[in-house]
Amino acid sequence: MKSQKWTEFLEELGESKDQEINIELLKSIVKFPNEKMTFLELEHYLSNEFQVHFNKDSNRSKWHKKDKYLLIWCIVKLAEKRNIKFNELHRKGVFQYFSTVLDLPTQFLIKKWMSLLKQSLKDIPWTQEEDKILIELRNKYPNNDWTIIAEEFIYLAPNLRYQKQIRERYNNVINPKINKKPFTHQEKQTLMLKAQQLKKNWSSISKLMPGRTDNKIKNCYNSIVKKIAKKIHLDKSDPKQEQQILKYIQKYNTYDPDELANQIEKIETNISPIKVEHINDNSNTSNHQNHISPILPSFQPLPFIYAQYYQNYYYPPNINYPLIYFHGNEAKKF
Repeated sequence: MKSQKWTEFLEELGESKDQEINIELLKSIVKFPNEKMTFLELEHYLSNEFQVHFNKDSNRSKWHKKDKYLLIWCIVKLAEKRNIKFNELHRKGVFQYFSTVLDLPTQFLIKKWMSLLKQSLKDIPWTQEEDKILIELRNKYPNNDWTIIAEEFIYLAPNLRYQKQIRERYNNVINPKINKKPFTHQEKQTLMLKAQQLKKNWSSISKLMPGRTDNKIKNCYNSIVKKIAKKIHLDKSDPKQEQQILKYIQKYNTYDPDELANQIEKIETNISPIKVEHINDNSNTSNHQNHISPILPSFQPLPFIYAQYYQNYYYPPNINYPLIYFHGNEAKKF
């Protein structure tokens, strides 16, 4: 069953309701669904399916292709009739108008329209006017009521913006409390120690560092870890090796790459034992190796033991033979 508002909408469109919309032109603006309907098919769908699926008693939230086509058709037809530009739709009350025509919440329609836009809203540069509006709204709602702020922002600002985008713009860019100075030694130390303890939860870490945004904290962390990884030859992109870097920082209580490398080399690098290779008679090399102590034993010279024979002693070339000393014409053996 058609609503009175729908009938009034069609009366305003007049004969233009029977004209096909320029799909090729619209494809550069919105993600156009493959589903296409004539005006008669559209009216039939609205009365027999759309209004049934999206009534007050329905829990359906999934947006089908025909639903998308219906919303695009309605907005395009009204924009053409009233000569409204696409970036002025929300300011001209188009979504509020169709809220009564289609019997759906205004914010629901705005959200669905934003999901259909081909150009990401993140790619549209922020203007000074938008920043000014956002600061005023944040002062009006100081308790982080971002849902309310986003709703009012959409009606006041020249461009549509996602709620998350609005919140991040304020928190990371235009918040007057942001500390834009370089991170201090103490801040870096706190950041690197808490990164492992709080599992890189930047929001939680930022609460410990007033004036530092989540984004700035994350960038500082990545910069430090990258330098350490390069110094000690680890791969930052490997999660396990990144965790090893954080463990080193915790263990040695420093984030300085040079100092950390020195500590690791000093404490954790063991002296390699001397290796003696036994040569195989049938080859020039052998894989058989024995480890011997790098400390050689020292022997007390034998002449000092036998002081009386100090001036007449002889060291044989091979200690495997008996040691002999000479005294006069006599030869004595130990």
